[in-house]
Amino acid sequence: MATVNFLLRSTVKKNDPFTARLQFSNPSKVTEGNKFGLDFVEYKTKIFVFDPEEVKDKPMVDGKWYWQNHKKHKGKDERIDKVYKLQEDIRNFILEKYDLSFPEGTIYFPTKEWLQKTIDEYYNIQNRTEARKKQQDKPQDLIFHFNNYIKLKSLELKPRTILKLEDIKNIILAFETFQSSIKGYDYKVLIPEVDEEMKFDLVTYLQNNKKYSQNTIAKVIKVIRTVCNHSTRYKIELSPTYVDFRMAYDETDVVYLSFKELQTIINTEVPKELEDAKTWLYLSSFLGQRVSDFMRFNSSMIRKDGKDYFIDFIQVKTEKKMSLLLHPEVVKILQNNNMNFPSPISEQLYNDQIKKVCAIAGINEIIEGSILTEVSKGVWRKVSGHYPKYKLVGSHIGRKNYCTNFYGKIPTSLILEVSGHTEERTLLSYIGKKDATNSKMLGNFYDKINITED
Repeated sequence: MATVNFLLRSTVKKNDPFTARLQFSNPSKVTEGNKFGLDFVEYKTKIFVFDPEEVKDKPMVDGKWYWQNHKKHKGKDERIDKVYKLQEDIRNFILEKYDLSFPEGTIYFPTKEWLQKTIDEYYNIQNRTEARKKQQDKPQDLIFHFNNYIKLKSLELKPRTILKLEDIKNIILAFETFQSSIKGYDYKVLIPEVDEEMKFDLVTYLQNNKKYSQNTIAKVIKVIRTVCNHSTRYKIELSPTYVDFRMAYDETDVVYLSFKELQTIINTEVPKELEDAKTWLYLSSFLGQRVSDFMRFNSSMIRKDGKDYFIDFIQVKTEKKMSLLLHPEVVKILQNNNMNFPSPISEQLYNDQIKKVCAIAGINEIIEGSILTEVSKGVWRKVSGHYPKYKLVGSHIGRKNYCTNFYGKIPTSLILEVSGHTEERTLLSYIGKKDATNSKMLGNFYDKINITED
């Protein structure tokens, strides 16, 4: 019958791990002095009296001395009890493997390599079990998983996106504080409790206390869903009513300037201090770029190829290299200014100035939209309503003008290439269009059907 004992062998290192000794009967070892043919193999375990981390903090501790002087205190010393428990677990594992590998009557016997492999297998199983347990023991509160998601995605997401995630996380923290004041205890949003009821509380808070618009609230809920969905890889179960934790965006008319309105603007005389803003507004409507890109344009970036002019640059947001063919309207404006772009303007100033330009040009049709309004002292929110169009013009309208005015007139793939949108669905949402692909296909079939024949 095999046995397993544990030894502290080292006479030099006082904090070495225990060595496991597997002892068994081996007929080939029977001698006058060894009538039972006792044989053994040994290999080190990972059982310590003092863990290596403890030794780092307290280098004077002596595991070997402690064991020799305290091992008799089983049941009275937590450290000793822990060692005995670890020894018993690995002992049982080794003996179980021994019985399977070396049944009675076998002519083969354990080697040091076999014991090493068995002990390594034991620790591999322990490590996998511990890893699974650690994963399953992940906290269930939403804020933990927000932080975890931000950490894991930090290498692939843009800094601006990370900031937006942090902003929404702070909204949840503020909501938790508000709920704690109502409930009278430290309230935390738990992922299994993200459901229709929690949605009601959250939406009520964001509407009444934060004065957020429906689209802002819909965005908050969308990001929370992203984090909750990510958390399921840690075996966290979602609420049965999680499917109802969603909110539709409010479909509002997209504000853009038509080609006719753009012609009106470029032909309108404005004060000298607004000339650059007027020109940028017109140019941007034929460039199709974000304000963070076109405000950097200068003559050194222009390249001529035959009769065509291109501008070479790298988009700030996408980091994509662009070689953009300049629209004839852009070239015409530049040629009237020695191929120079207007002077750059800060985004905030540009935003203010183009509103004034449009007002002077008579772009005052009353349309639906939202403008930033001080809803309470120091609190500004976008408020939906009907306003003169010039009040709804913003610094990003140039790109929107381009996408909207050219959609349906040139292939969508070319618009995507210019604007930097990654897919048509995103572009259609950006300009407030419905995907009419299937409808157009249906029209093609209609044209082929002769209704005068059965």
